Amino acid sequence: MTKEIRNFKHLLGKVDGISDPQLEAHFTLYEGYVKKLNEIEEKLEKTDKALTNYSFGEFAELKRRFSVPYMGTFLHEMYFDNLISQGKPSHKFEELAVKSFGSFDSWKADVKATGLGVPGWVVTCYDTFSEKILNLQLMEHHIGFVVNQVPILVLDTWEHAFFLDQKTNRGGYIDVFFKNINWDVVNARLAKAV
Repeated sequence: MTKEIRNFKHLLGKVDGISDPQLEAHFTLYEGYVKKLNEIEEKLEKTDKALTNYSFGEFAELKRRFSVPYMGTFLHEMYFDNLISQGKPSHKFEELAVKSFGSFDSWKADVKATGLGVPGWVVTCYDTFSEKILNLQLMEHHIGFVVNQVPILVLDTWEHAFFLDQKTNRGGYIDVFFKNINWDVVNARLAKAV
């Protein structure tokens, strides 16, 4: 199935503290993931599965790499979707932040500390096992995602997300991100997860 590239140009001029050139560069990177995902899926359909094994095989190698563009595509889409300041945290989100971290501010501090410690992703997830939220640190798109988790807020902490505007100031970028969370999107994700 071919994945369509989504258009996020509606964000231009509307994200406080993230410039249009920064966003446009980020959109281009996202488009590359979608194209690579489609390329791998097409090759997987045509590759002879009978010739694969653990040591080597084109099918096995394509399967091993599939999650990189897949996660790169969908994490970027979730990130762009939860960008643009809108709404406020729902009562349920605030309740879970207190249950999981002691307070909303402690959740926020945990997101920032998690983001400062990784050139990758911070994903606030609803844990279907504990019925709490937690902040996952993904070193790469496809490494570190834990079972029983439903993503509800996605923060891209790779330098490509902020370098044009913030240079190496990842902490400043995270502060800008907090000002631009689309809580309507986050609240809807949480309501669906719960």
